[in-house]
Amino acid sequence: MIMFSLVAIPGCGGRDVADTKPSDDSRVARTQLERGPVIVTVEVSPEPARLSDEPTLTLTIDHEQGVQVNLPPFGESMRDFIIRDFREPLPETRDQRQIVRQIYTLEPTTTGALQIDPITITFTDARPNGDGESHAIETEGLTLNVLSVVASEAPSLNDLEGFAAPVDLPPSRAWIAWAIGASVVLLLVGAAATWLLIRRKTMVPVEQLTPRELASRELEQLWRDVANREDVKVFYVRLTAIVRTYIEGTTGVNAPEQTTEEFLREIGASERFSREERQRLKDFLESADLVKFARFQPKSSDVDESYHRARRFVGLTQGEPVA
Repeated sequence: MIMFSLVAIPGCGGRDVADTKPSDDSRVARTQLERGPVIVTVEVSPEPARLSDEPTLTLTIDHEQGVQVNLPPFGESMRDFIIRDFREPLPETRDQRQIVRQIYTLEPTTTGALQIDPITITFTDARPNGDGESHAIETEGLTLNVLSVVASEAPSLNDLEGFAAPVDLPPSRAWIAWAIGASVVLLLVGAAATWLLIRRKTMVPVEQLTPRELASRELEQLWRDVANREDVKVFYVRLTAIVRTYIEGTTGVNAPEQTTEEFLREIGASERFSREERQRLKDFLESADLVKFARFQPKSSDVDESYHRARRFVGLTQGEPVA
């Protein structure tokens, strides 16, 4: 469980400045605290939320270069909320400051005024003029109001009207509607049959891509998708899946269904890969696993290098692609 409680520690050559004023956006609950070179902001939206909503909690840490920040660990729940999703976009650098974020997707477990506990951030001031010591900064707690329904949508017995007077029904002409409906159905069936016949005669065979062509197309699409490069975990999951699928298509090894250890053991016994290629693939998959499972945060240059490694491997794999 992620516990958000903090005790402020004096020092770090600065002062704590808390800002708990409502956000300009009435649908966002927000608190901000500044201590020395570090500014921590917590935002939750929407506020208020329905029980069926999945509110988003965004933790933003804005600090000067040279300050080492320890982010809170990821958990499965947060008091009255279940954590449905978690992601860490790539850090941003702006005006000699670095900005990092953690984004949580929450699911309320009950209604009412639910509390989000304070969040503790620790940091070390390693700037040239810093004290080199560890400090802690604690945000204010937030209250998120969770409603079962919006008040204006709740039904009321006062809205019910009295019984209406009996109405005389006209003579039934249901047979006319049935006749019209049957005619429309026959026309639609005839038109569909004619369209299928024409399409079958003019249909162009679907292009069959080789595993290498398919991998090249998917790699280019992945690189153009900027959002995936910002969410490095999703980027590496898709990148390794493309390489594994390509290997399965060219060698018959059931790469997508195996763990990295099982896969490397199988290709180690295969003569389809040279020793150099096996080592290159081992380094690529193990470095990707650090990002996917160990929460390693690669640099932008590391992301670029991983992408180009995948492209080089697709171009250097021995053997003709399997049809």
